[in-house]
Amino acid sequence: MLGVGVSFVIFLLIRTQARPAPGTMNKEYQEMTNEYLKAQNTEPISGVSSEGYKGKGQVQSGPKQKTKD
Repeated sequence: MLGVGVSFVIFLLIRTQARPAPGTMNKEYQEMTNEYLKAQNTEPISGVSSEGYKGKGQVQSGPKQKTKD
């Protein structure tokens, strides 16, 4: 149990020192990436530009968070 507690403390220390997520980690940017891949006809057999594709493509993040001014 001590090992789990120490691991948790180390995890929290590392997370508090981490940089913020990159600007490309937001839904709008990833949707634009999907459109670019479609325009370039990337993976035409089973990927984003295939006929009838219903997946999320590159979208994996939520909308961009608003900054407080």
